[in-house]
Amino acid sequence: MNLTIEIPILDKLKKATTQSSVDSLLRTIANVMLDETRFSIHNEGLNAKATQIGTYTAQYLKTRIKKYNRTADKKVILSLTGQMENDWKVISVQGGYGLGFSNSFNANKAKWAQERFGTIYQLTPEEMKQIQLIINDWLTRQT
Repeated sequence: MNLTIEIPILDKLKKATTQSSVDSLLRTIANVMLDETRFSIHNEGLNAKATQIGTYTAQYLKTRIKKYNRTADKKVILSLTGQMENDWKVISVQGGYGLGFSNSFNANKAKWAQERFGTIYQLTPEEMKQIQLIINDWLTRQT
């Protein structure tokens, strides 16, 4: 499972600047969004609509507490052993960078979570605004 963001202005930017400066911009965006999405999904339990992913069943919550020493918080945070959020990383994709998993087991868990709870691994509207601010700042520094 990979998260790729299409930035329509990108083709224009590539023509107006050097490939290395655009590459630097894309890496910056990917790294900022990595931190943002990792925190919102795996710490805050938020989906792509910036609302709660879901709630754990009482039985599963007991297992999380007893076996993994987790809190009694019922909100789904997609974090049990830490493996999944640690594998969520910046990856190289054609034409730039994206976010994804290097381990297919974690990618499959993310796919299952989205099938069960809805869209999780996409950017929220607020995160998209943050990308626009990064691009605007970058454009200001280019002129």
